[in-house]
Amino acid sequence: MQAWIIYEQEDADKNKAYIDWFINEAKFLKVELTLVYVHQIYYGVRNNKLFIESNQEDSLPDFVIMRTINDLLSRQLECMGLPVYNASSVASVANDKAKTHQLLAQHNIPMADTFFLNRSSLIKQGFHEFPFVIKEVDGRGGKQVHKIDSYQELKGIIPRLNGQQFIVQPLAKSGKDVRVFVIGKQIIAAILRESNQDFRANHSLGGTAQAYVLTTQEKNMVDKIVELFPFGMVGIDFIFDDQDQPLFNEIEDVVGSRTLSEHTEINIVRLYLEFILADLK
Repeated sequence: MQAWIIYEQEDADKNKAYIDWFINEAKFLKVELTLVYVHQIYYGVRNNKLFIESNQEDSLPDFVIMRTINDLLSRQLECMGLPVYNASSVASVANDKAKTHQLLAQHNIPMADTFFLNRSSLIKQGFHEFPFVIKEVDGRGGKQVHKIDSYQELKGIIPRLNGQQFIVQPLAKSGKDVRVFVIGKQIIAAILRESNQDFRANHSLGGTAQAYVLTTQEKNMVDKIVELFPFGMVGIDFIFDDQDQPLFNEIEDVVGSRTLSEHTEINIVRLYLEFILADLK
């Protein structure tokens, strides 16, 4: 079989070892997996029909592993009959924190109170309770998340925000979260991330990590979320309230697995590729 793994070139340069892992595992499973950069793909409408081409590959693949956030490209591939992992329906929700909370709240998933605001309403909104957390809806890796302690601090941060849509939440119990790795409908493993220096527990921001055994309550919460999506591979993150009860935080579509590899013997790439091949059948 032929397959593409699609990255933005800048991200691919940072993740060369991970990409090589994918390519080698695919070869073991008799799949020729080729790295294709987004800028090498041309697509749109030609002669009233959708088209997609790559200046690197002469023919289209049997399936695509999408490792960048590009709903339009994912949907174009799907419209032309190519299976994409994760599907565009997953990416369009998971990469918008407001849409994710809006959907999951309809299914009684526990979460922090969450307010949906655009840039204009953020400026005009009268906030009376501090501290709170503001997040750009399309932020990743904790880098577009800010703790706000006062109205003056809010006024100072607004010009530095890149997006137009935000969510605002009360500050939850600081510096602790759990990432659950999911493939298809199956929970693979969970990692507890903690930080003594930051309200964000992201490993990339200096937090520590260790393998974690989900409680029955936490597992049931993840299982309910899993049933709502045609997941390929994702990370489902939750935080904790003051009573140490789990609260849904976000779904990571283009999820990395560095912490999982460091703290378990799980070959998540092999499992993901095996899932894809089984799903295609």
